[in-house]
Amino acid sequence: MGVPQMYYTSCESGLAGYPGFQFNAATPGVPGAVLRRVEQATSYEPPRSLGYEPTAEQLAATPVNLCYLPGADGEPAILAHTVFVGNDYSQRFGNYFVHALSLGPDDLAGARPIDFWAAGFWARSEVPFAELPELDPVPSQAFDPEGFLRAGRQGTVPKLLTAVERAIVTGDRPVIVVAEETTEVAHWIAALCELLPPAMVARFAFATYQYRPGRGREHLVGTVPTSDFTVTDSALRSFAVFDLAGGTVSGGDEHPLAELLAVAGPADARFLWELAGQLAAGTERDFDGWYPVAVAAALCVRLPVNEGDLAAVLAWLPGNAGRLPPETVTQIAEECLDHEALTLPQCLVLVEVAAGLRDPDLHANTEVSAFERLLRDPAAAPADVPRLATPDGARYARQQVTTRLGGAAPGDDTVAVLSLAVRTRVELSDAELEGYGHDLVTPLLLADPQRQPPAVLRSVPALRRGVLRGLGEALATRERGVLAVATRLAGGTVPEEEFAAHRPLQRMLEVSRAAGDPRRRIPALKRLSDSAPPERAVVTALWPHGWELDEAAEVAREAPERFWASDALFGLLDDVLARPEIPPGGMPHFVALTAFVTRAKLGERLSPAARDRVREMQACVKLVQVAEKATGGKLSIVAGDVVEQLLAVRPPASQWLAGQLPAVLLRLDGTTLAELLLKVPSAVRRRYREQLADTLSRGADLGLAATTFEAFHRFTGTQPDHARKLDEALTASVARWKSRDLDALEKLLSHSKVDGLAEHLTEWREARVPRGFGRFLPRRR
Repeated sequence: MGVPQMYYTSCESGLAGYPGFQFNAATPGVPGAVLRRVEQATSYEPPRSLGYEPTAEQLAATPVNLCYLPGADGEPAILAHTVFVGNDYSQRFGNYFVHALSLGPDDLAGARPIDFWAAGFWARSEVPFAELPELDPVPSQAFDPEGFLRAGRQGTVPKLLTAVERAIVTGDRPVIVVAEETTEVAHWIAALCELLPPAMVARFAFATYQYRPGRGREHLVGTVPTSDFTVTDSALRSFAVFDLAGGTVSGGDEHPLAELLAVAGPADARFLWELAGQLAAGTERDFDGWYPVAVAAALCVRLPVNEGDLAAVLAWLPGNAGRLPPETVTQIAEECLDHEALTLPQCLVLVEVAAGLRDPDLHANTEVSAFERLLRDPAAAPADVPRLATPDGARYARQQVTTRLGGAAPGDDTVAVLSLAVRTRVELSDAELEGYGHDLVTPLLLADPQRQPPAVLRSVPALRRGVLRGLGEALATRERGVLAVATRLAGGTVPEEEFAAHRPLQRMLEVSRAAGDPRRRIPALKRLSDSAPPERAVVTALWPHGWELDEAAEVAREAPERFWASDALFGLLDDVLARPEIPPGGMPHFVALTAFVTRAKLGERLSPAARDRVREMQACVKLVQVAEKATGGKLSIVAGDVVEQLLAVRPPASQWLAGQLPAVLLRLDGTTLAELLLKVPSAVRRRYREQLADTLSRGADLGLAATTFEAFHRFTGTQPDHARKLDEALTASVARWKSRDLDALEKLLSHSKVDGLAEHLTEWREARVPRGFGRFLPRRR
């Protein structure tokens, strides 16, 4: 079964029924839309070089236009062959003859439209009848694309092929090819059709010759130098111009697929596209989509691919391996493995693909190849480097790692290899890892104590053990460097509990920390003495200059009782208790320490000086405690004892007691108060008066005021200096009371048995208490 055909020319009789350009004859049933497409697409103007009276040879040499227009939306494709014939039936110059075919999807039986260039069935003259039979078109076999391109034209292929693909896929700039002869344009189209994806060839609209190529609607239009087309800057921008006659070409990219196809050549491209069709997912529409598929096919047929091609196929393979035959994936992966440009990340992609393929041999080969590349620059290994999963890969990796590390000098490269081995789960024993930590990591850290510890230490206890062992061995000769390294390791790399197995290191580290932060000394003491009393070296290191009172009191509060079995620790306590002077603010700490020694029954171990101070202080403390609880007559007796004790003891007990006595005096009756005030030191009397004035200023304490006035009354006349000072304290406080409080005080003292006390208060009030607002103003002295 053939295809419909049509003849179009300027003739005297035809399907139009009148002379002129019309269809001379056609196969019955050709739709009018097809006829109109042929008429619109095949107009012809000869080159300017042809005169108005050409010879038969000149007419035969005019360009032939083989034009192909793909069908769309169910309409048939058009393949038209147009030749210039000179004069028409009326001898008018400018006639041309079109022989066109209407083609369905399968009418060319696998041949391509350009294959019918110079075919023997093309008619060149009209017929005397109106109906044409269907035609069985036979390709011409006129091309040798391989030989054509080898003749110095291969350099043009990538850019021309890219431009044609852009025109077909995106409707980008039409391609215009200028050649001396139309035959050369046809050869170019034939070569391009050999290289383009077959599905794209069916969409490729072309015309081998047009006088005005800029008006053509085809993707590629050919012309000759003597046509109406001129190569200008504007034309170079508007079209993809390939002026093969003049040597001018528009700027443009070269797609890597076009470069691959140019290198492959037409013969290999046929095999490539045949296999690519089997590998395709069916969604490929342009060079971008076809590129990795074509590279995969090229690898399968062992065509050369470059570095960029390799990257493209390895970006595509993981997402497509699942739908491809396993043997095909294996073949692609093996070819990639053998490529000299294969990078580490790409090799790791192949490891992933092989693991999913469940091909043990391929998986092992990819692991070996990947590990070999990892060892070239182990420090650059990616964070997500996969673990070794195959026995062969694991054996290879272990052999390589132990060879590299055995006897190696410490350095960043050896640590990087060690880190790589850990991350990929190379099988190394704890003994080996501990040895590497001792021999390779420790010297590296000591060479530069300020460097960050290798991250691999965080995850491998055996490595850490080796490092700590090495640091312990170096402690005697390189203490400062070891301290710097240990400090960095303790910042999160090595858990604190692991230092406990290396006591000298732990002690050095704890001491170093405590040296800069006194708050850490007692916790350090506890950690370093968890199972025995503190060692002298630990105590001396933590407190090289002994204790201050506050430090001693804190240790007494915090240290376990068993710690005091340490002579070194107890010696610091004895020293601080025996000091003759108490620094400002230190008395509460001293009292607390003496109480602690007494409570812990440590007094017998103290030196005589310290023991006496403790005993004196605790005796004073007990006496004051008795006084605080005593009342009435017993209080008077105890207060007298306190005063006698004050006069008998030495500092610091006397200092402390002098500070406690004013509070006792404030609670005494007037008689006892007057008696004892005469016995106590002046400093105690002064503090007493200060506390008295402060207490009476805060509120109307009638009892305290009454006893004070009694002592004041007793001193008046007999002890004028004491009376004056008490008067000043009372004037500064009681004189400012409210009238009702003063009235209450007078009423209270009116019942006193002390002669003249009530009258003395009345006189004092008249003299010392201002009237009106003046009582609230400062008194003039």
